[in-house]
Amino acid sequence: MPDELPDLMKCRCKLSRGNQIVSLPDDLKPRFLSGLAKSALDAVLSVARHRQFRASSVIIHKEDRSERCFLLTSGHARQFVITDDGRKILLNWLTAGQLFGGASLLSTPFRYLASTEVLSNCCALVWDRQPLRELVSAYPALLDNAFSIAVTENIAWSTAAHVSLSSDDAQGRVAHLLMSLTSAIGQNTPDGIQIKVMNKDLAEGANVTQFTVSRCLRAWQRAGILAKRRGVILLRQPELLLAG
Repeated sequence: MPDELPDLMKCRCKLSRGNQIVSLPDDLKPRFLSGLAKSALDAVLSVARHRQFRASSVIIHKEDRSERCFLLTSGHARQFVITDDGRKILLNWLTAGQLFGGASLLSTPFRYLASTEVLSNCCALVWDRQPLRELVSAYPALLDNAFSIAVTENIAWSTAAHVSLSSDDAQGRVAHLLMSLTSAIGQNTPDGIQIKVMNKDLAEGANVTQFTVSRCLRAWQRAGILAKRRGVILLRQPELLLAG
């Protein structure tokens, strides 16, 4: 695991002088911790460690033993696998409040099914497997929440990815992926939905070339559907992406 980087970023988690987690950012309401009484929430947070990670760090590797569970409290991350021929397949984008490494909740030791990398400087809460298992026994709502996340967020993303990859043409795959990203990592602004994503990421996610992504984005920009600058797409009329 990367070393803690206290000067890396301004973290909104509330910490004691000993770096113990006192409370989450005021506007962060993670589904994993929903429904817990304050005493239970305090107990769960007291077992977690606070960590900061530098952009582009891979903090979970596929096939490693699932010894830790993470809750992202700021920044963005994504999950991926590398195929036998070296291609990187993107699986899921993660935003603040989302859980990953959930295999560590299982009673039988397991291995991570995907790698996870952070896309920006970020911080996360980290639970080791054994203390987390004890928390699950004491507070069954944690396991219910984790199953709910797996069934809704993860399967919804998987369904969207399959729809994208089964589209008849390359433009349709890019369009479906962009629509999926609006709900995954999109941020509402007065001018539209802002998505921080590189052309390379879109190419990998939609299984097309970067040239194809550039061509699609240029056409949509000319049509006024979106605006593009390096690393950022502003969707002004997302409903028109799949028109025609």
